[in-house]
Amino acid sequence: MDNPRQPIIDLENQVEELTLYHGPFSVELIEPVMTLAKLYIEAYELESATDQLLRAQNIAHRNEGVYTPRQFEAVTLLTQIALSEADYRAADVQQKFVFFVQSHHLNPQDPEILFAYSELASWYMFTGQTRRSRRLLEESIEKATSLGLDPLPLAIELSRARRLEGICCVSKQLLELVKRSSNTDPDTLANAYLELADTYILARKEEIATEYFLKANEVSPLSVSVDPRPISAREAISDPLAQQAKIYHVEKDRFNRRQLTLSTYEEILEDLSVKPQWFIVDWKRAHQGFIVPDRNSSLSQRREIQELVGNPILFSKDQLNNVIPLRLEKRMEELKIELSFTVTSEGDLEEIEVKNSTAPVKLDRLVVDALRKAHYRPGLVNGLPVTTKNVSLVQTFSSHYKGT
Repeated sequence: MDNPRQPIIDLENQVEELTLYHGPFSVELIEPVMTLAKLYIEAYELESATDQLLRAQNIAHRNEGVYTPRQFEAVTLLTQIALSEADYRAADVQQKFVFFVQSHHLNPQDPEILFAYSELASWYMFTGQTRRSRRLLEESIEKATSLGLDPLPLAIELSRARRLEGICCVSKQLLELVKRSSNTDPDTLANAYLELADTYILARKEEIATEYFLKANEVSPLSVSVDPRPISAREAISDPLAQQAKIYHVEKDRFNRRQLTLSTYEEILEDLSVKPQWFIVDWKRAHQGFIVPDRNSSLSQRREIQELVGNPILFSKDQLNNVIPLRLEKRMEELKIELSFTVTSEGDLEEIEVKNSTAPVKLDRLVVDALRKAHYRPGLVNGLPVTTKNVSLVQTFSSHYKGT
């Protein structure tokens, strides 16, 4: 029987020969070392893969400097390995390093720099670091404007980052840029109109949303979806402040003395000892499946990285465990809830019904409660919102990111 590791063994020997002939830091080693790393990944020998990727990166640094773009493939694979091992902090560090290299390698006046800003902002957006994402996108909009480039695509992303932070009010910046978008291509302009319409749906201003749906249909009919679709956003399931209850938590002062401190609204939502108080709608599966403590957040000093589970609705895994029996915690991927509902012309969900479920009743109720708080972009006919019945959704609970 053929040895399944034979390709790896052959390439290991080839790399060793090249090392003896050219030296340990020869640029000729980068390609075969990267290929060897990929073979290790396929064989799920991740420690060996990591060693080879770091080796390739080191060789690139030695030959082309710290800011060489030749290392980006290695960094991408290191990120994927970190994610597959649930080492989310390491993955975050790798993505920040990519931006550091790109921003130093490229001329500040090179339009390519905007892609570097956009990629890191997207990473921040879909790892819960929405404040960082907003700051970076605001900076990139200024840079695009100074370079004479269209900032509208970046403003659309900025609006989405606001939604994923739980901010439902319309971005004044996006509104202003749409008014000045005389040279924008039709598809981008239509996307901007749809983004505004979605945000107005969340803000419960359906009449204004309709105006923007019609504008999108007018400039680019093919880009306007006919069927209802979820609006990606972070939402609270219930308002803890409306419960008229004061909730305290134990905190230590600078002298290490324990004291009771009144919990803030955000702290109540994030409390890992209770059932989920918030969720994220992520129908495009863009989210990386974890949340990193955000800079300047009141919780950033105390909060740990949280893993999220579910599709298309994401919940905090730790909070979700509070409504799942212990016997099911490690079998979440077996749980599936099939639902049916009506999406009104205003984007509300009504007549929500569980059709089939392998989940506990408490979990069924949680998903139904979340859908009552969620909103859809309504079905559109010639740009006009219409009510759509019998819309289906299948909610699953497997880990959101599968890694390499």
